[in-house]
Parts: sequence; structure tokens; C-alpha cells
Amino acid sequence: MLEDIQIAEYLQLIIERIENNLFVWSNLIELVIFISMIAAAYFLSKILYKHVDELLDKIKALKQRKKTRIIDQLLFPLILMILIGVYYVTALAFSLPVVIISIFGNLVSAWLVVKTITLFFPRNKMFRFLSALIWIIAALRILNIYQETINFLDSLAFNSGNLRISLLLIMKAVIIFSILFWLAGKISRLVTGRIDKSDDLTPSVKVLLNKIAKFLIFTSAILFTLSAVGIDLSAFAFLGGAIGVGLGFGLQKIVSNFISGIIILADKSIKPGDVVEIGNVYGWVKKLDTRFVSVVTRSGKEFLIPNEDFITKEVINWSYSDELVRVDAEVGVSYNSDLRLVQELMMKAIEEKDRILSKPEPNVLLMGFGDNSVNFEIRFWISDPRNGIQNIRSQVLLSIWDHFKENEIEIPFPQRDYHLKSLPDDLTKYLNKTKTMEKKEVKGEDKKEREDSKEN
Repeated sequence: MLEDIQIAEYLQLIIERIENNLFVWSNLIELVIFISMIAAAYFLSKILYKHVDELLDKIKALKQRKKTRIIDQLLFPLILMILIGVYYVTALAFSLPVVIISIFGNLVSAWLVVKTITLFFPRNKMFRFLSALIWIIAALRILNIYQETINFLDSLAFNSGNLRISLLLIMKAVIIFSILFWLAGKISRLVTGRIDKSDDLTPSVKVLLNKIAKFLIFTSAILFTLSAVGIDLSAFAFLGGAIGVGLGFGLQKIVSNFISGIIILADKSIKPGDVVEIGNVYGWVKKLDTRFVSVVTRSGKEFLIPNEDFITKEVINWSYSDELVRVDAEVGVSYNSDLRLVQELMMKAIEEKDRILSKPEPNVLLMGFGDNSVNFEIRFWISDPRNGIQNIRSQVLLSIWDHFKENEIEIPFPQRDYHLKSLPDDLTKYLNKTKTMEKKEVKGEDKKEREDSKEN
């Protein structure tokens, strides 16, 4: 259950502080003075703009865009803060009221801090979160109710076993985790960027180091957050054992793919950019993840293949040791063809293609005399299997077809001779009957021709 909450007393305290500290005539005079300070700071910023710009030009490390942002964002609040400081010192010397000026001094200080943050961090969600946090803390300190607010938030709590969970604890955890998670992301990108720029590491080692670095950085952020809010990390020992049991039963595939991914990275059998063939998938490796390997095909499809398949199944890595790939194609020609001319035409078709390498040299081999054709095999090498293998084979075969057609070289069809040893009785009788009728017709035609010759 929630502890005793005195919300009415807390709100009454805020109202009293506002009435006692703000709604006083002397404070209205300070408000007029502060408005005058704003006007003075505005005109001074316009006058000093050029001089500050010339001063920043002497700093060679600053780019012109950064200099402009510094002047535009910081010059006015900085001058205003200086004027407030001068008034505050004067007020203390002559016993002048400083209540309103102190309030606005805290607000301007928070504004100046937020403006400074914007110079180094983009306007994203974290920037808005930090800005709101700074303004809220500044407002609480101005009203002199910061500690009372902390106590109030801590009173909104409930117990779970030996752990007391309050609204203050939850807010502290969210704030610390958000800041640490954001910093972890920045550090992670910085570390991975340094690793990726290293020329001494292979692509697979870079991927492995990046994954280890990310895991350690973000795990450290989580553990530090739990420790910062006062949670005993030894309480997670039992949870770790339960997770181990769960991994052994329900998460076997996930663990298997994770371990397989580490093995792939360690033995460097697959790395980003490799051209691989696994099952019916042919393409190049785009990304190695903790659970899968991303393979992009020539048609633009991206297959997410589990890491385990690259360990347990047969994989063809066309670029494992180098990018050289030999492409073979079979061609058959008629026995009436000039075989030496056939070789010349096939070599010519190979030499016309830019993707085919001259070293190692392409070759055309006569492989044998088949039942219906003389069989040749063409062999050539390419160094860019990522651009496709079947397409270059198709181009070569199409070019051979054109050359053969121009030189009247025939690519024969399969031929078969059938010898019938016996026929069904009905079919035999029918054929004999047909043969007898044909003989009678022939005899009748011969008799008619003899009679016609006698009459003539």
C-alpha cells in the first residue's frame, strides 16, 4: 500500500511560498529592473556582436558555422547574466531587494546551460529531456521547495518483499538510465567508428569486436543504473540461474545461433561482402548479426539466414580466399562441323566480354565424341562474382549462338533409332491386310496400263 500522502499540505506549502516571496511591492520594482536589464542586454549584444565575432576568428579550430551559433545562442543570455550578477553584488552592498532578481538569475542560468547544451548535442529527445529536467530543478530551487518535493516523491512508495519502491526511486532510475543509455549509444558509435577505421583488422574481426563492445557498454549502463538507485545486484544471482535453465530448454535455437555467429566471426569463414551460395540462395553477405546472416540476391531479395545453417549445412563461399571464380559451359556441335573453326569462334565469343579475365587464360576444350554431337567445354574466369555468374554464362552462350549461325555451324538435335522385334497380333493382321490391298491395287493398275497399250 502507498504510504501516508499529504498532498494538500504540499500544495499549501507551494502557495504560501509564492504569496510570501512573490506578491510583494518591492518585488514589482525588481521586475521592472529586470525588464530594463533585458533591454540593455539586447542592445549590448547588438553592439558587441561584431567585436565578439572578430575575437572568435582568432580561434582557428572553430568553423564559421560554429562561431555563428555560439554568438547567436550565448551572447545575449551571457550579457544578461553578467548584468544580473552586477546588480546582485550592488544590491548586497546597499541592502537592496534581491528576491525577484535571484529567481530570474536562476532561470537565466538554466537557460544559459540549455543553450550551451544545444551547441554540442542535436535537438533530439535526449536534449528535450535534459532541458525539461534542468528547468524543473531550477523552478524548485527558486521556490525553495526542492527538498520538500524530494521528500514528497519519496513518500509515494510501496513495499515488495524487502525492497521499498518509491516514485522518487522510479524517477531516479528512469533519469539515470536515460542519460547513461544515451551516453552508451554515443560511446558505442565512437568505439565502433574507431574499430571500423582500423586497417589492421579484417572485416569479420571488426564485426566481432563491435558486437562485444556494444554488449559490454550497454550492460555496464544497466548495471550502473541499478547500482546507482540502491538495488543490490546480488539479488540477480537467482535470476541468472533461472535464465540459464531457460536458455537450456526454451532458447536453444537462439543460443545456438548466437554461438554459431561467434564461430563464424572467429574462423572468418563468412564476412561482409562475400559471395555465398547456401541451398537455393545465391547472393552476397550484407550484414552479420548475432542471430542471422543477411544475404542479398541479384534480384534484390534479402534473406535472413540463421547462423546455425552456415555451420551445419553445406555452404559455397565464392570469395572465401579470393574473388576469382571459374565459369564452365558445355556446347555440342554437329559431326559435319569444322572443329578447329568451332574452337576459334568460341574463343572469339569469350574474348568479346569485358568481365572475363585474360589472366588466368580462358580455354576451349574438346571433351569427347557423343552419340549425337561433338562435345566442347568452355572455361573462363571472372573476378566479380557479386555481379552474377549465370548472366555472364548466358551472354557467352548467346554470343556463341550468333557466331555459329553466321558460319552455318549446326548444333544437332538428339537422334534415336527404334527397332521393333515383335508387334501385337491385331496390329500384325491389320498391317498384312493393308499390304495385300496395296498389292491388288498395284496389279489392277498394271493390267489397265497393258490394256491401254494394246488398244493404241
